[in-house]
Amino acid sequence: MDAEILKILEEDARIPAKDLAVMLKTNEKTVEERIRKLKKDGIIRKFRTSIDWKKLGKHKASAIIQVKVVPQERSGFSRIARELSNDSRVRDVIVASGEYDLMIWVEAGDIDELSKFVTEKLAPKKDVVGTYTHIVLTEYKRDGVVYIEDKKERLQISP
Repeated sequence: MDAEILKILEEDARIPAKDLAVMLKTNEKTVEERIRKLKKDGIIRKFRTSIDWKKLGKHKASAIIQVKVVPQERSGFSRIARELSNDSRVRDVIVASGEYDLMIWVEAGDIDELSKFVTEKLAPKKDVVGTYTHIVLTEYKRDGVVYIEDKKERLQISP
């Protein structure tokens, strides 16, 4: 039942427990208890809203930054990954295989703030031996949500 609750909540976290209970053929109290336990156990970490800030006229500058790191004795990449995770501009930190060790998603108010993050926060770290920054130009899909809507145009019947 927990897996079913999680699948549904992952698609829409606003579904009331009453509706979940109907979907799962159980009672509302059982669903509420399961959700409470999932939160307590840290399985549900956060309920989140996907927002299209551009439609509100608020533009952000985003970058995906690949980071090459010298792994530390006993901690590997953990220390620097935790340190970067604590910066409010950093949305995601992922350890990956390949030429670069970390992939980070950074959001800032503008390109200058992104530049400042790379040059003042990231590059000076002694563990960082290289970075490769990709500025995000357009987002088509993020967090499972399609951002670009196809405009359906009617075909012209006569000239």
